Amino acid sequence: MGLLHFFQKLFRCTGSQVALVQPSVRVEPQQLAVPVVHKPPGLMLLREEMLDSTGRLAGYRFSCGVPEDGAEVSMGRYLAALHEAHVKALAERRTAVISLRLEDGLGVDFTELVAQGTVFHVLARTAQLVAPSSLPSLKALRDKGAGLALSVEDISNLPALAPALALATHAIVDISAQPVESFEQLVIALQEACPHVVIVVDNVATWPVRHMCVAMGIEFAMGYFLSTIDEREYGEKMSDSRMVLMDMLNLVRNDGDAEALAAVAKRDPGVAVHLLSMANSPAYGLKAPLTGIDQAIVVLGRETLYRWLAVSLFRVGTDQARDEALLEVALARASFLEKAGLAVGSRQHADELFLVGLLSFIDTLLGLPMATVLKDLTLPAVVKDVLLSSEGPYGRFLLLALAVERCQVQRAMQLASSLGIQPDALTSYRNEARQWAEQAVQAA
Repeated sequence: MGLLHFFQKLFRCTGSQVALVQPSVRVEPQQLAVPVVHKPPGLMLLREEMLDSTGRLAGYRFSCGVPEDGAEVSMGRYLAALHEAHVKALAERRTAVISLRLEDGLGVDFTELVAQGTVFHVLARTAQLVAPSSLPSLKALRDKGAGLALSVEDISNLPALAPALALATHAIVDISAQPVESFEQLVIALQEACPHVVIVVDNVATWPVRHMCVAMGIEFAMGYFLSTIDEREYGEKMSDSRMVLMDMLNLVRNDGDAEALAAVAKRDPGVAVHLLSMANSPAYGLKAPLTGIDQAIVVLGRETLYRWLAVSLFRVGTDQARDEALLEVALARASFLEKAGLAVGSRQHADELFLVGLLSFIDTLLGLPMATVLKDLTLPAVVKDVLLSSEGPYGRFLLLALAVERCQVQRAMQLASSLGIQPDALTSYRNEARQWAEQAVQAA
């Protein structure tokens, strides 16, 4: 059975269920694209992950992408897109930073988006923020119960920004906009002048930069570093436990018997004990406790075993918060690709595309080159092709997922059209995938 099916059963996915029916004649995805009547695309949101100092996925920042037609985004469309993404519900559980231009945000009633974790990031220059007409409006946002984030660009601006920062709950500093020395001076000055403000660092590109921010006492970091290899963990991530899990995954995929699986599990006492613990849980209603690993594997069944192995691969590292964040992001990409695959291909293609999305982060997770990781996994050739070089029939699907994640609107629309996917469906695919991934990680 396919990996997608196991994950859907594990997480009780409410989306489309993929029946594992193998077609008698394989049809490649590019042959399935059919002419479609394109509707005007909805507003695409840029949704940026925000990690806290422990590495936990603490929230997101939302902003609007440029529409395909290049028209200016109305606040009505922006609000509608935020509602469609269920941002208020997310802000009940996590931090949701919503970017607004000063001229757009002030005077618009955002009460309907305010929840415990809602933070409005008001974009404006210093002179605009401290203008007599602006400060009362900033205070009004705070009075509605929302947090207020302001961008701080330069240490020389701090005195002038003081009245606005007195109202703020967060300060956002772009580390890419200045030398490291200037960044450090700005952060120290902010910490001294505004101890009540939570500092969020923007455009963090690598893990070393993120580690530096944590060492400086900074709580949150945003940027694309999560999908890069943390060199500090390089060589540590392929632990004995992960090798055991990968070997067992291969055995299950290749129909290895219980005795062979048990022999591999015994190489890691933690894996063996956990399998016995699961099999002996009250859910299985055994009259007497099991002591044999092979018996436990039989009781659990191959589906339960496979799904536990796949999720555990992301959960046996030393940096559990980081790996949990990676798992959620990987599942969101996998679910998006599954939906895109089902729109134009067979259920088998959707299954394989889900696998592509999940494993597209495996090199980051393990701190190893993708080629090194894949040589130890038994995978379909089409999956290996796209993971190694973005080639093959699934290459454009992965590029589409990346374009949507980074809110590259025109690129996403072009790729969707070339694949026969309705561009206006991309936003709903992504929103549904994100919601499912968060629920999946919590349920696992």
